[in-house]
Amino acid sequence: MDLSSRIPSLQQQSRQGYNLLKSSRTAIAASDQLLLTSWTILFERQGPLVAACTSEDDCLDNLKSQTATLLLCTDTLESGNGISLVRRALALQPQLRTLILLQRPIARTILEAIDASCHGICAFQSAGSGAVAAALTAMESDGQYLDPVISGVLHHSRLCSNDQHLPLQDLTMREDDVLRGLCRGMTNQEIADAMVVSVETVKSHVRSLLRKLAAKDRTAAVVTAFREGLVPMPTRPPRWT
Repeated sequence: MDLSSRIPSLQQQSRQGYNLLKSSRTAIAASDQLLLTSWTILFERQGPLVAACTSEDDCLDNLKSQTATLLLCTDTLESGNGISLVRRALALQPQLRTLILLQRPIARTILEAIDASCHGICAFQSAGSGAVAAALTAMESDGQYLDPVISGVLHHSRLCSNDQHLPLQDLTMREDDVLRGLCRGMTNQEIADAMVVSVETVKSHVRSLLRKLAAKDRTAAVVTAFREGLVPMPTRPPRWT
């Protein structure tokens, strides 16, 4: 893969994403010690790092004694797992923002991460192409983030329809455009640029479509859109299906 043409945009994403790190007290957890070491070195130039662990229980022990504002983890850990860690960490510190990298992004794992209230969900394989920085930026501005690989896997997974169908209100054309953007893993800023409107206009459309879809947040709106067939199936499935 040649990312040379994307160097300026990747560097810009990194600068924006790391603004969140500088203002955060971060805990990290990963089974890969090389990855954990590289993250630890990265945080020398960022905000305080309060925990760096390879297991779920070790990370939780640190969170019981220290306040964190950001948890960055992978789904696989030496013991325990990242999704359980997110769920238990949020029970300890409800204000915590959470970003998980899924090493095997299949539909069941993604839905478990959504159910655990992860704020950002990325495919581990996308991390080197700026996904983590994009996720951190989106979490800071939009509250939540699903990267395009994750959205694509959900779309192609033929999610079962809910047995208890609620009548869905019709979306306006603009709301439909915004929903399609969310389902592609786009941030509010990317949707605004594509629609040539302000970010505040996009946020207004997001609030409206959440109400119409009876969705608690933008991630739930994406799941509803795929489950109810509100967006067209892309022509090519993502490589992780």
